[in-house]
Amino acid sequence: MNAYFFARKIGQIVSLILLMVVVLYAIFRLMPGNPAELFLISSRTRASTVELKALEAQLGLAGGKWNFHGFLIYFEDMLTFNFGYDYYYQATVWQLLSLALPYTLLLLGTAAVLSYVGGIPLGIVATWFRGKRTEGGIVTSALVLNAVPYFILAIVLYLYFVSYLKIAPVRAEFPWTDITSPSLANFATVVTDMALPLVTLVVIGAAAHLLTMRASMVSVLGEDFITTARAKGVPERSIMFRHAARNAMIPVSTRMALEFALLASGAIITEIIFSWPGIGHLIFQAILDLDYPLAEGALFLISLIVILAYGMLDFIHAWLDPRIQL
Repeated sequence: MNAYFFARKIGQIVSLILLMVVVLYAIFRLMPGNPAELFLISSRTRASTVELKALEAQLGLAGGKWNFHGFLIYFEDMLTFNFGYDYYYQATVWQLLSLALPYTLLLLGTAAVLSYVGGIPLGIVATWFRGKRTEGGIVTSALVLNAVPYFILAIVLYLYFVSYLKIAPVRAEFPWTDITSPSLANFATVVTDMALPLVTLVVIGAAAHLLTMRASMVSVLGEDFITTARAKGVPERSIMFRHAARNAMIPVSTRMALEFALLASGAIITEIIFSWPGIGHLIFQAILDLDYPLAEGALFLISLIVILAYGMLDFIHAWLDPRIQL
C-alpha cells in the first residue's frame, strides 16, 4: 500500500469527521427554542433569569446559538470527546455514552460479522445452482427480505415472540460483566437478550450481501479468464470457489461500506424497539427528554463509528485490488 494512497484516505476520513462536526453544530442550532429553557421545562425545574443565563453559559449559548466563539469551543470539545455535563442524568455525557457504547458495538459488530459470513457464502451457493429452482428460491427469499425495513421486521418479531408467545424478554437487562466475566449462565442470558435484535439485523443484512455477491459472481463468471480456465479443464468447483469467488469479492467489499452504514442505522432503530441499552436507545431517550448535550454526543459517536468503518473497508478494498491505489 503506497504512501500517497494511505495519506489520501486518512485525509478523507479526517475531512469527513470535521464536516460531520459542522453539520451536527448546524442541525442542533437550527432546531427551534432555547436548549436551556427546553431542559428546564423537561426537568420540571423553575429557575430565575440568573440561573437560566448561567445554564446557557455552561451549555455554550451565552452569545446566542450562533456565535463564532461558541463554535470554536464546540469544535474543540467534540474532537476531544468533551461532550459536556448532562443535567438530566446528573452525569457527564461521556459517562453515559461509555456505558451504552459497548452494547452497541457488541450488537453491531456481531450482526455485521454474521451477515457477511451468512450472506456471502449463500450468494456463492445461489450462483452454483444458477438456472435451477434452488437459485430461484434463494434469490426470491433474499429479494423479499432485502425489501423489508429493519423496523418492520423488528416490530413483527417483537409482537410475536415478546407480546404473543412471551418467550423473549421485554428488554435486555444483562450487565456488561456478563460479557467480561463469561460463564454458561451468563452466556445463556446474553444470547436470550440478543436473539431478536440480532436476528432482525442479520436476516436483512445477509439478504443484501447474498444479492450483491450473486450479482458479482454472475459478472465474473462471464470474464475471459474464467472461459480460459474452463478450456484448460479446471474443475467447475475450483473455478467457482477459487477463481470466481475471490475476484467477485472486490466489488462486494465496496458494497460492504454502504451496507454497514445501513446496518448501523438499522441497529439504532432495533435498539429502540427492543429496548437494547445502546447508543440508539440513548438517542431515543435524549429526544424524549429534550436532552441536547446527550443527543449531540450520541449522534457524534455513532457517526464517527460509521466513518471509521468506511475508512477501514476502503483499506480492505485496496488490499483486495491493488489497482485502486493507483
